[in-house]
Amino acid sequence: MPQKYSKNIVIDTKPLPKEVIESFKKLGPIRTTVKIDRLLYIDDEVVPNAFYMETVLCHEGTSEDSIEVPHVHDVDEILAFIGTDSRNPRNLGGEVELWLDDELHVLKDSCLVFVPAGLKHCPVKLKRVDKPMWFMTLAPMSKYTRKEESLNPSAKPKGELKYSKYIITEMKKEFPPPPPNLPFSVPKMTRILYLDSEILEGAFYMECVWFEEGTGLGGPPPHTHDFDEILGFIGSDPKNPRDLNGEVELWIDDEPYILRNSCFVFIPKGVKHCPLTFKRIDKPIFHFSTGPSTKYERIQKE
Repeated sequence: MPQKYSKNIVIDTKPLPKEVIESFKKLGPIRTTVKIDRLLYIDDEVVPNAFYMETVLCHEGTSEDSIEVPHVHDVDEILAFIGTDSRNPRNLGGEVELWLDDELHVLKDSCLVFVPAGLKHCPVKLKRVDKPMWFMTLAPMSKYTRKEESLNPSAKPKGELKYSKYIITEMKKEFPPPPPNLPFSVPKMTRILYLDSEILEGAFYMECVWFEEGTGLGGPPPHTHDFDEILGFIGSDPKNPRDLNGEVELWIDDEPYILRNSCFVFIPKGVKHCPLTFKRIDKPIFHFSTGPSTKYERIQKE
């Protein structure tokens, strides 16, 4: 008998939106040796009522041209650039050029980039990829839409870049301590990135962590939220990125779900979820949680 929320677990991608395909055609041939694997994609067409998110894996190589065109959205967006080396998680493993408005920013660290509604952003150039990296885009819209704009590099300001504060490369400084009386069997977890409105006014919530070894509980007790949420579990083997290289048990509304593939899990507002138990970690697992709320808050459940 199928489980109620099986459809909310996404392990594949979908064709690019037509407007993105058309913009790529305008760019013409792109001079690059960077191979891009489209891994995961979710929106309202994939899972009813879900918001948009996509993850791609960028393999080693260099690029002379950009892979995107300048554009704006009617809603806020987060762009994430994450290195795949859990032993050096803050190092992006390459160099990416990203335009915010008419400012050129060079990214060398794993980061979350908050893009407020209406802020022009892109092009993106994967200038150098020394180790595989993830590129993620997410926004609280049911389907990906955008309006193309033009770039004006001559408008670049002198001195400090205005939008540097929108690039988050650290973990939140003040973070609640772990729950007391944790069981002995707990996987090793390394928090690397955190974004909310306390860190950057107006931003929505996202947290990124690594689970590297061990077994046992790896998340909070059962709870709900007043906002929709996406949980991500991504395997770190670039040769087989769809394999989680481990086994995770996630409870959703009193049903256990076993995750063995890299995936997005859409948790609708008000749906109870957790506990989260790592049954097996063969290779490090990257995990994130995000939702269109200015702050992470949960309602404890039995």
